[in-house]
Amino acid sequence: MDSVELDRLDSLEGWVAIKSDIFEEEETFKLGFIVQWNVIESKFAVTCHNRTLQRQKRKAEVSVGDPQMSWAGLFSVSDLKHIHQQFTCVADVLGGCFPDISDFEESNIWDLLFLNRRSCPEDDSERDFDAPCRKLEKYFSTAIDLCGRKIVLETLFTQDERDVEEYFENLQEFKKTTMQEEMSRAKSHLRQLLQSHRSADRMVALLRIYEAEDEAYQDLVAVATIFFQYLLQPFRDMRELACLYKIEILKSLEFEDLGPKRIAALEKEAEEWRMKAEDAAASIQDITVTYFAQTSKALAGMLKQMEEDKRRFGPAAWASAAPRLEKLRFLFAKETLQHMRATEMCLSRKKDTIKERLENLLRRDQNQRADSRSAFGDGQQQDTVDQLELQFYETQLELYDAKFEILKNEEQLLVAQIETLRRQVKELKEEVVYYDVCEDQEELQSMIHTDLQQADCPLTSQLRRRLQSLESKRGSICSRRAYLRNKKDQCIEAHEQKQLAGKQSSMLFSQHHQVHLKREKRKEEEQKRKQWVDQERERTLSRLRSFRERRQGQYILKTPQSRKCPSEVSCVSQPMSIISLSPSTSPEVPPSIRPAPRRNKTPKQQQPKDIPVQIYSAPPPPSVPPPPPPPPLHTQAYSADQNLCCGLPSFSLCHAAALSSSLQSLECLISEIHPPCIKERMLGRGYEAMGMPQLLEHQQQTHIQLPIYR
Repeated sequence: MDSVELDRLDSLEGWVAIKSDIFEEEETFKLGFIVQWNVIESKFAVTCHNRTLQRQKRKAEVSVGDPQMSWAGLFSVSDLKHIHQQFTCVADVLGGCFPDISDFEESNIWDLLFLNRRSCPEDDSERDFDAPCRKLEKYFSTAIDLCGRKIVLETLFTQDERDVEEYFENLQEFKKTTMQEEMSRAKSHLRQLLQSHRSADRMVALLRIYEAEDEAYQDLVAVATIFFQYLLQPFRDMRELACLYKIEILKSLEFEDLGPKRIAALEKEAEEWRMKAEDAAASIQDITVTYFAQTSKALAGMLKQMEEDKRRFGPAAWASAAPRLEKLRFLFAKETLQHMRATEMCLSRKKDTIKERLENLLRRDQNQRADSRSAFGDGQQQDTVDQLELQFYETQLELYDAKFEILKNEEQLLVAQIETLRRQVKELKEEVVYYDVCEDQEELQSMIHTDLQQADCPLTSQLRRRLQSLESKRGSICSRRAYLRNKKDQCIEAHEQKQLAGKQSSMLFSQHHQVHLKREKRKEEEQKRKQWVDQERERTLSRLRSFRERRQGQYILKTPQSRKCPSEVSCVSQPMSIISLSPSTSPEVPPSIRPAPRRNKTPKQQQPKDIPVQIYSAPPPPSVPPPPPPPPLHTQAYSADQNLCCGLPSFSLCHAAALSSSLQSLECLISEIHPPCIKERMLGRGYEAMGMPQLLEHQQQTHIQLPIYR
């Protein structure tokens, strides 16, 4: 009965695991307490504000769903004392910080018997409420600094049940974390022992360290085995369950009479369970590789440190530690061999997965060969196939390297056994045998010869036979290594030949299609040039069209009467009237005499705020001498009819053609000249030598209107 009760006391039923870092604060918050005495409830009202969050909220830095910023509660004197006891359990320094609030505590039993009894108002008015409240505020602030924000808030303002679950650890994660910590402690202990070898100056101290090191390695192996078995167990259960369900489904498909839909559903379910079993097996292999990597790494460190110790001691002193060195080499080769075999299994699985994907792509290509597909889809599928082939090649090389490592470790195992056997044979040969005293020398020699034959027969011959078998195994390993090396070289050579063939085919393709590529490139360039020309033409036409709509020219004949000049002006200054800035016509000229306006065929694009300008060009100089200059403008005014009736020299057809060509050249020239230079250019062309009759006749025959900028 007592043992049952002890078992119950030691059992963990009903216990929960608490997180170790539950009270760690990631951010620091400034909390402010406000304490006041509530006369009605006869309790202390405690309010806490998170000043940091309030300040951030004012700056619009707190988003929706942020933690609570204020808490409030009513506490009696006994409640505050109980809270103080909890705080002192966390921090003993708070024992003398709690203020004296015994004046607010009910002092006699009559207050409990007579509920209507209250203290007189004179007592309430004389009592000091402010000082204890300020002391409590200071006490809570000190508790925040010593115990932490979470502990104080959770103690004062109890949260809901659902919030309490945040303190509990997940049992599975807690167990896993505990095992990892134990394995880390075992590794650190073994590392410390390896580092203590340098301090051992004598072989006796070093042998003690070797014994402690062996125990530490055994502890590490035990802890690592438990941890990795814990990791393997869920995948083993999944693999077993998947295989069981798959077998049941296959039995149902084989022995039961089912419909086509049910058969299809069961086949799909069997495939899913098969995939789950394969995934579980792959996870088991990965975890196994990790385990052997850990153990082989520990043995490698131990072996390296022991080989360094061997250089510090002589052969006689090291003879006592030689068996341990051989044992470490054997264990290291064995663990590394298992590690590389597990790696080989993972690489083989990876290679099979890539091969399966390639087969699926080829099968899909065969199924879609009859369908019409785009060149883009074919190119994308070819790129996928090339990537898979490259992955398959790299995986195959890794697999060859793993097999080389396996053979190397197998050879190391054999070498360790061979060295052990040779050492034993050497010790047998060097063993000293003591014989009894003999008087006859021949009898002594016969006894020695008989004993040597008896010693060689059971032990030495057996060791030599084992050495021969091990040497033969080592020879077979060498032949397998050579075979693998040849296979790897063939694989590399095939891959290089395939890459070379691909490069040659691409070069041949570029050479045979270079002319076609140049032609295509030329066509593309011509198409781009044509598009650019079309765009420029459309842009120019749009500018001309907009100019015609905005600036329509006015072609009006201007006579000298429309521009009044002083009498002092001579004939030399009369060509200044050729340029007219006013579009209005003279009222003295009848509209029947005005020539029909002629517009430019190719108007130029102009800037806004332009005005029409009329430019009158002069004919070539006549062969006859010019008439005398006309009288001043203010004394004689010529009408349009008089100007037409004047005796002007007649022009031939050649002169008219020359005049039209000169007008066209002048139009192009003036359109390119800056406006302020127009008068100087016109005066420089010889207009001052023309008389008034020739000028009037030329005005009637030819006139040009061009816009001029202000």
